[in-house]
Amino acid sequence: MRTRVLQNTAALLGGRGLSIVLAGGASIILARYLGSEKLGEFGAIYAYATLFGWLATFGIDSIMAREASIDRNQATNILRTGTKLCLIFSIGATILSLVIAPFVGYKGHLHFLLIFAVMEILLLSPLRLPGVVFQVDLKQWYSAGINLLRQGIWLLLVVALAWLQARLITVIVWRFIVAALEAILIWGISRRFLSPLSESYASRSRFYLASSIPIAFSSLLAAVYFRIDQVMLHNMANDSILGQYVAAVRVSEMFEMIPAALIASLVPILSVSATGTGALAFRGYLDRTFRYFSVLACAICVVITTGAGPIVNLLYGKQFAAATPLLAVLIWSEVSIFFGTVMVAAMVTSNLQKFLLVPTAVGALSNVALNLYLIPRYAALGAAWATLISYGLAWFVVPLAFRQTRSLALQGLRWTVPALALALGTSWGAALLPAPAVVKLLAGVCLYAAGIGVTRLLGREDIEYAWAALAHSQAKPE
Repeated sequence: MRTRVLQNTAALLGGRGLSIVLAGGASIILARYLGSEKLGEFGAIYAYATLFGWLATFGIDSIMAREASIDRNQATNILRTGTKLCLIFSIGATILSLVIAPFVGYKGHLHFLLIFAVMEILLLSPLRLPGVVFQVDLKQWYSAGINLLRQGIWLLLVVALAWLQARLITVIVWRFIVAALEAILIWGISRRFLSPLSESYASRSRFYLASSIPIAFSSLLAAVYFRIDQVMLHNMANDSILGQYVAAVRVSEMFEMIPAALIASLVPILSVSATGTGALAFRGYLDRTFRYFSVLACAICVVITTGAGPIVNLLYGKQFAAATPLLAVLIWSEVSIFFGTVMVAAMVTSNLQKFLLVPTAVGALSNVALNLYLIPRYAALGAAWATLISYGLAWFVVPLAFRQTRSLALQGLRWTVPALALALGTSWGAALLPAPAVVKLLAGVCLYAAGIGVTRLLGREDIEYAWAALAHSQAKPE
C-alpha cells in the first residue's frame, strides 16, 4: 500500500508539476498579448462561471470517492449513480448561470462569451466524474497524464493564437474544445477500470444526495470567496484594474495544484483508516500531511514575496507592474488554502462534512463584506487583503469553535503557526536588506531553510522518508 501511495503521489506531483509549467506558460502568453483590459474580461467570465461549479457536481464527486474507496467491488454502480445525478445538476447549473448573467453585469458580447465558459466548467462535469476511479485505485498517473496532454495542447494553441493575434472569442472557443477533449479522454479511459455490466444504485441516490448537500453548499460558499473578488472588481472598478489583479491571481493559483495533487493520493487511505480501529494511523497520516503542507506553503510565500517584483516583470512585463504588490499580498493566502485542503479531506473522510458549511460561510460572507468596504477605497489591493483575511478566518479560526473539528484544527495549527511565523520573519528581514531584489530573494530562502532546520519542522527522518519515497516511486506502476 505504501508503495502504491508513493507511486501515485510521485506521478501526480510530476504530472502536476509539468502541468503548472505549461499552464503558467499559457497564462503568461495570454496576459502579454491580451493586455490588462482583455485579460480582465477573460478573468471575469471564468470567475462567474466557476461560481456555479458547486451546482454542477453538487459535491457528489467527493462522496463517490469516499464510498467507492470503502467498497471497491461496487465502485462501478456507485459511480454510475453519481454520474446520472451529476448530469441532472450540470444541466440545471448551465441554464441557471446563463439566465442570471445579464442581471449581474454580463450582457452583450460578455454573455455570448460566457456560453462557452459555462459549457466548459459546468456541462462537461458528468464526463469527468468517472475519473474518480483513478483516485480510488491509486492510479492517478492516468488523470495526471490526461491533464498534462490538455495543458500541452493548450499551450501550443495559445502560442498560435497569440501569433495570429486572435480575438478573445477565438481563445475561449478553443479553450472549450481542449477541455471537451480532456473530458472525453477521462470518460473513455476510466471505463477500463469499471465493469460494463452494472446498474445504478437508484435506491442509494437519496443517501448520496443527503451526504453531498453539506459539501455542495460549502463548495458554493468556497466558490464565492475564491472568485467573488474578481466578479466584484469587474462591477465596482473596471476590467483594466481587474486585469492586473487576474495576473497576480494566476501566479498565486499555480501553486494550488500542489495540495490538490498531494491530498488526492491520501483520500482513499484516510477514508479507510478513519473508520474502525484505524484512528491512530489516521492521526499519523494527518500529522505528517499538515507538517509538510505548512512548510511547503510558507516556503512558497517566502520566495514569491521577496521576489514579487522581478517575478512579475519577468512573466508579464512592465505593463503589469501594478500586479507586484497584489501578488505580495495574495500569495500568503496559499497558507490557508494548503491548510484548508487538509482540513476538508480530514472532515469528509471522518464523515464530518456537515461542518464544512460554517468555515466556508464565514469565509464567503467576510470576503464579500470586506470587498464592499475595501474595493471602493483601495481597488485591487483592497480585494487582495479581503482575500487574505477571509481565507485565514475561515480555516484557522472557525474550526476551533466546534468540538468535533477542534482537534483536527489544533493538530494542523501545531505546525502551521511556527512555520508561518518563521516565513513572515524571514520575509520581513530579507526585505530590510539594502540589496538588489535577487539578493533579497536568496537571503529570504536561506534564512527560511536555516530556520526550518533549527526548529526541526523538517528533520533527518523526513529526508530519509523522502529518499524512500523516491526509491519506491521508481517501481513500475501497475
